[in-house]
Amino acid sequence: MVTRADVAKKAGVSASTVSYALTGKRSIKPETRERILQVVAELNYVPHFAAGALRGGKSKTLAMLFPGKAAGISPVALQYITGAVNAASARGYALILWPADNADMKQIVTLAKSGLLGAVLLMEIHLKDQRVAYLVEQQVPLTMIGRTADPGAINYVDRDFEEVAKRAIDYFHELGHTNIAFLTQLGEKKERDPRGVDQRFQSAILSHAKRHKMRAIEIPSRNDPGSGHLAYQLMRKKYTQVTGVLALPDLATIGFINGAHEEGISIPGDLSVISVNTPRAQINMSWPRLTTIDLPAYEMAASAINITIDELEGISNPHKQELWAGELLIGDSTAPLKG
Repeated sequence: MVTRADVAKKAGVSASTVSYALTGKRSIKPETRERILQVVAELNYVPHFAAGALRGGKSKTLAMLFPGKAAGISPVALQYITGAVNAASARGYALILWPADNADMKQIVTLAKSGLLGAVLLMEIHLKDQRVAYLVEQQVPLTMIGRTADPGAINYVDRDFEEVAKRAIDYFHELGHTNIAFLTQLGEKKERDPRGVDQRFQSAILSHAKRHKMRAIEIPSRNDPGSGHLAYQLMRKKYTQVTGVLALPDLATIGFINGAHEEGISIPGDLSVISVNTPRAQINMSWPRLTTIDLPAYEMAASAINITIDELEGISNPHKQELWAGELLIGDSTAPLKG
């Protein structure tokens, strides 16, 4: 059996340094940690510092990889995190919050195989997500918040983009709007978002707009207020006939509305706005109060936790892949088309 001392010898470090690399109890140089993890993989070493947990059964600790960028945690991400934490606690599990931009998948796999982690929840899923493929290959229990292009039998909860788009477009049609724009979200490098959220929404929006013989124009934006402000300026310059806007990026929506206010545009008198990615707890963050297809982020994350724990505990759950739409909440940002 490979021991910690064997790993330490081959990596050229002390046994205690190996422990620090695997547990994160102390900070070590990234290159040292990477070298140790490579040796761990080469020797197929499984640490037994979780022997107590292993004797008592499966680990009751879960890891949630969430978006933790320098700009902070968005209101939507916070809803997901809160729902997951509370659901895990209610079932007697601990939840480790792990910023996705700092996630080391090799270390996560090592912790899972050692018995310290029972399962992993992944957010910010890409259509082609190497993290998902790696965890599946390493046989680490996994639930996605979001989904890949081909999730197969992998557990997930995700938005029902088709139904959300239908509800929003049907409501615009009911109000008499025939020319709309829709804000989609660009990725970090200003390319199309690799998560595929905007692609799925784009397809659904265009399909339902065509059904109602409506014109729908896509306006890409980064998800921050400044980009939303620029998106408004672009729309008013190029597409003056637009009377309704369906907005996907939650933070950009606020900037978009502020841009309209600065130019004296009345919302909803001159322009109606529906947000489809704003939880009900945040609809009062803008003025006027947003009309939204409620994003049930809290409930989705709680469901993901319960799906995960049911699988770990061998409890039958027929709903291991769920789509959530959300309720149409009519606020003050939409009105019938004038004239």
